[in-house]
Formats: sequence, structure tokens, C-alpha cells
Amino acid sequence: MKKLLFFFFTLLIFVSVSCDKVDNPFPPAESIDLDTTIYPGNWSDYVSNEWPDFSALPLDDIERNALIEDFTGHNCSFCPAAGEVAHAIHESNPTRVFVASIHASSTNDGMSSFQAVNIGQGYSIQFYNNESLELGSYFGTTLVNSGFFGNPAGTINRTNVAGEYFAGQGLWQSKVDEVLASQLKFAVKAKVNYFETPKHGFYLHTEVEKLDNNLTNDLAMLVYMIEDSLIGPQNVSNVFTPEYIHRDIFRGSIDNRLWGRQLTADFIQNGKYYLDYSAIIPDQLVSQGAASSGYNPDNMHLLICIYDKVTLEIYQVIKKSFIP
Repeated sequence: MKKLLFFFFTLLIFVSVSCDKVDNPFPPAESIDLDTTIYPGNWSDYVSNEWPDFSALPLDDIERNALIEDFTGHNCSFCPAAGEVAHAIHESNPTRVFVASIHASSTNDGMSSFQAVNIGQGYSIQFYNNESLELGSYFGTTLVNSGFFGNPAGTINRTNVAGEYFAGQGLWQSKVDEVLASQLKFAVKAKVNYFETPKHGFYLHTEVEKLDNNLTNDLAMLVYMIEDSLIGPQNVSNVFTPEYIHRDIFRGSIDNRLWGRQLTADFIQNGKYYLDYSAIIPDQLVSQGAASSGYNPDNMHLLICIYDKVTLEIYQVIKKSFIP
């Protein structure tokens, strides 16, 4: 009888432990690529209590979304008009259309007078970064005949039409409409856990399910950090405007991988991809030489994109804010 009770008790413990594992099935055994010091506590507590159970989360979007990449500059007189077009398209469908304002030109190094800091003329804020310039250089110079010949210009999900990725703002709405009406090829779920202390940092957890098995090219996930509604100088139709509202500023990728992480078998569990990130929210853009105005998580969000590494087409993009 004692042996029978011992066996039953042992079996009960095993079932209980097994159920705990099912509730939270996907944390890695070791998170060596994550900055565990962002979490204000024991990392084991984060894995047990904060790591998302994706089986209980709904899809972030059940339809295909659109990303407008608007290549712009603070000393580009015609760029604000394009920016307003992009913002209006977003406003007409705010949960499915997103914007990344990329401060770069189509030159060899991605830089021109449109992006350069010019204290004498009053353009004192540096909106560009190394990654924005790399994008400008790639589309403007490396990728021959991309259609990026000068600012302003933009891509819609980096779709290629007749050999060109770029189009003027007059065509953005129709291209966005085409994307929104097209088939969803990837189901994406994401969860952001932001911690004010000790580092103003966050963790991003993602689940990606491929819905279209006809896609055979290599795929990747890239994550843009975007800052919205920063007031600063802008050339508007050749008029210096010191308090212009700069929207959706591209601040770079969160892991310094401009072309993202390739979706490989290493990330697959039960037929789905799981990618995890950690990062620190950077200081808000400020005038050169001025004291930092500090991080601003309320005005920042992430754009998570799944794209084709051969064609460059973005198949899905979702938005995640740091502060819900």
C-alpha cells in the first residue's frame, strides 16, 4: 500500500510540473543574447511570470498592413508636403498603415544638405543616423534603378513595380490600397515588456507563422524604432519653420541589424518562428551640444516587419508601443 501511495504521489508531482511547462512553453533554456539586467528582479522570475504565452494571445493583425518609408530631410523644402500625405494616409487607417520617416538621400553615403546639421541656418538637430544613411545609399546607389533619385520619395512595403521600388507621394495612396487588399502571408504576434528602471529598457518577444508555403526565398524580421511628434526646425516650402512637428522619425533598428534577422530553422518550434530581443530606449533627439532631454517612451514605438531577403518586399508589418 505504501508503494502504491508513493507511486501515486510521484505521478501527481510529475503531472503538476508538466502542466507548469505547458502554460509557458517557449522561453529558451538560456537567454544569453538578452540583456537580463533590464529586468528589475531575478531573471528566473521574468521567465516564469513575464514571458508571454503566445497560445493565449490573439493575432496582432488578421489582415495585411502597409508601411510607408518616406525618405526625407529637415532642409528639404518639398519634403513636408510628402510627409503630410503619408500622415494623412496613416490617419485614414491608423491600425493598418504605418510610416517611417527616414532622413537620408540617394547619394553614395546617403547624406546631402537636406539632412546635414547646419547651425548657422538654424538646422541644429541631427535626425539622420548611420542606418538611415545606409538605407539611402543602398536604394540610391547600390540598388541600380530602384527609383530613388532624390527627396522626397517613398516605398510602400518595398514592392517592386516595373523594376522600381520608389514612387512620388501622388501614388502612395493607391499603392497602400493595393497592399491592404492583398492576401495575408504571415501571422505575427508580438509582446513588448518595458521597464522604466533600472535602464529604460524593454524586451520584445515575437511569434511568426508562415501562411503561404509558396514563398520559398529566405525571409527575415527587422524591427524599426520610431519616435513621433518631435518639435524641431524644418524647411517648409523654402520657409524656415523652427517649431515643425516631425513625425515617425526612424531611430534605427533595435539590434543594429538594418537588414534584420533571417528566419532560420534555429528559431522554429512547432512550425512557428520565435525571435526575442532586448534593447534600451535611446535619448530623445536634441540640439547639438545641448543637454539631453532624456528618453521619451510615450512617443516611441516599434515597427516589426517580415520581409523577403531576395525581392525585399515587406509581407507584414505590425506596430507595438512601449507604453500601452
